[in-house]
Amino acid sequence: MRSFYLTIVFVFSFALASLAQQKQQLLFRVLDGETKEPVPYTTIRFANSRNGTVANVLGDFRIPIRYKKENNILIISCIGYSTKRVVLSALTEKPYHTIYLTPKTEQLSEVILNTKKKKRLSARQIVEKAIENIEDNFPIEPFSYIAYYRDYQFVDEKYINLNEGIAEVFDQGFLTHKISDPLNATALYSYDLNTEFTRDTLISNSVYNDTKQIRDGKMGSSIGNELTLLDIHDPIRNYKSGSFSFVYIFEKDFVKNHKFYKKGTIFLDDEELYKIEFSAKTDITGYTYRANGFIYISKEDFSIHRFDYKLYSNSLKKLVFTVDLEYKRQENDKMHLNYITFNNNFFLTPEGALKIENWDYIKENEIFIIEFNRELDTTLEPRTNDVKIFFRDKKLGVKEIYFSSAKTITVKLKKESSVFLNQQSLKERALFTLKLKNFIDIQGFEMGKSKVEGYQFRELFVQRVFLNKISNPNLHYVKKGKPLREAFINDFDTEDYWLNSPLKTADN
Repeated sequence: MRSFYLTIVFVFSFALASLAQQKQQLLFRVLDGETKEPVPYTTIRFANSRNGTVANVLGDFRIPIRYKKENNILIISCIGYSTKRVVLSALTEKPYHTIYLTPKTEQLSEVILNTKKKKRLSARQIVEKAIENIEDNFPIEPFSYIAYYRDYQFVDEKYINLNEGIAEVFDQGFLTHKISDPLNATALYSYDLNTEFTRDTLISNSVYNDTKQIRDGKMGSSIGNELTLLDIHDPIRNYKSGSFSFVYIFEKDFVKNHKFYKKGTIFLDDEELYKIEFSAKTDITGYTYRANGFIYISKEDFSIHRFDYKLYSNSLKKLVFTVDLEYKRQENDKMHLNYITFNNNFFLTPEGALKIENWDYIKENEIFIIEFNRELDTTLEPRTNDVKIFFRDKKLGVKEIYFSSAKTITVKLKKESSVFLNQQSLKERALFTLKLKNFIDIQGFEMGKSKVEGYQFRELFVQRVFLNKISNPNLHYVKKGKPLREAFINDFDTEDYWLNSPLKTADN
């Protein structure tokens, strides 16, 4: 079977945040003015500040309330929509505010090269021009950006183990290798587990060991640092080096491995972009996988603004991984990262699922004590038919079941069964068979479920870009091969930068 090296859209339930959060922050959702559907990954900037943020896939974002007190103005922009300005001081007191954007698109217009012979460019040729112009359109001088970063697992429509922080990424420019160059470094200013969301130590511990597996694929690197894994899944920044299947080396493999189709002209403010759809060739993917996506390229200078890539398993008919990223033009007219999100599927092996850890029969009390490997949801009262116990081929009658601890149940037998059992030789535990059903752990995972499936997300949203800025020797930098939980947290005033935490789901 073919394997690929991955790096890898999700739907969240929307719920109102707590009163404490509302007092400190303003909550927003961005919707399409015509369809009333969420507009994902909108860029939010301020008229009187160079800071900002990026909305999530549901169009949700939050900002500190002090920007309203300062009479600031929100500037909301997104590819395919007219930019909108919102006067914060005019907002009324609401739990959250809805912003509607107006679509701005145009029918397909051909690209024509100004040569002696006028030549219309195909979709493939437009992409080739974009790749040829990377060194002209993207920064080759040092710069940095401060960003909000988060990672989490998403299981059964719940955020699990949400870690988030503020980081500053120092980059020596696109002519340097993003990973191997030691001057390309990241300083962590905050990073912690958000305890308002669901936590699960089983899933958390599995992220860095072999109990968590990626279906139909494997990671191309054993690097355990979340930001490094995110970095290597940016094919534009790593256009001269390897990224993920089936892009590989963007400069020489992307066009060769994919077919391209024009999908019309779309706008970002007044700049026209060409929306190009692509799909991986079957002689590259085989018939096991299917990969496709979109790339958005400026008509003006062929700069790449956005890149979305998805890979599916045809055999399982499931999404395997997703990469979504966007670059935004800065005041030096170069394209800098605006956001990057990556998620891959995962499942835990049966060793991690809810199961019986140990059991014992207490002859004197005529009860079974059954201990689980995980804490149970004790709000669900067990029924007598949830536990079936056999000695040899004889089924024992269950009179009562109750929780004796968070991980333990006590099963009391009916009198006739206990009398029968006490007359037997009980030295051989193999003569007993225990069958349990309907028990659920505190995270909602069911007894007997052979695996836990979900998605692992890593996301970075840029809040400010600093041009011509080099790394500071006084900072402690993240070790590129070590998990962020082991990184040093630098002393830094993060007042101008904030955690753009996702709005909580109903289950969280």
